[in-house]
Amino acid sequence: MDRHFTADYVERATLRDGTRVVLRLTMPEDKEILRRGFDHWSPESRYARFLVPKQRLTDEELRYLCEVDQESHFSLGAVREDGDGNGDPVGLGIARFIRLPGVEPPTAEAAVAVADEVHGQGLGRLLLLRLAAAAAERGIELFRCDVLASNTTMKALIDQLAPVRSVEVTSGVLSIDFPLPQVSADAAEPPAGPLYRFFRAAADGTFGRVRNFWKRD
Repeated sequence: MDRHFTADYVERATLRDGTRVVLRLTMPEDKEILRRGFDHWSPESRYARFLVPKQRLTDEELRYLCEVDQESHFSLGAVREDGDGNGDPVGLGIARFIRLPGVEPPTAEAAVAVADEVHGQGLGRLLLLRLAAAAAERGIELFRCDVLASNTTMKALIDQLAPVRSVEVTSGVLSIDFPLPQVSADAAEPPAGPLYRFFRAAADGTFGRVRNFWKRD
């Protein structure tokens, strides 16, 4: 099967507020973009994204996040098309999945995060659509997402959605497996389904996280 999400993938889109963005696969050269973007996140967004307090990204973490094989560890990002006005790109969002070895059906931990300044502008939805399509190209059937077990509102929603399974782990994090929806590489609207209802409920604009996000096994 021919793949759409390869090294030469580039997509331009306009968010609800008129912000123009460029989507493309993450590259090793993107470390500084990611560092600057993270520095502009609010403490609340950082905690929701990583599920732990996080002040900065280390060089090791940036290598892990940017130097990926785009197969078992896939990552794409969105940058502001017109940059910061001084020639520097501005990262606005990132989406990734990491395939879980030896798990059947094929499952990947998935996460999407967007900058505070574009929360509610449709970027998170767009990144999730592209992440799902890219995962399907690579044979993934389930996305695993994590939320804080203390979040009673999300737990109630999860009970209503009836995902494949949910397991509360000892660190106070709830892991949920969702069937991967079938979406085209250029889909503009998400199909009805539990994964997207779960995503819309994340009012802070952050969708899940990847377990051991910045650590290599």
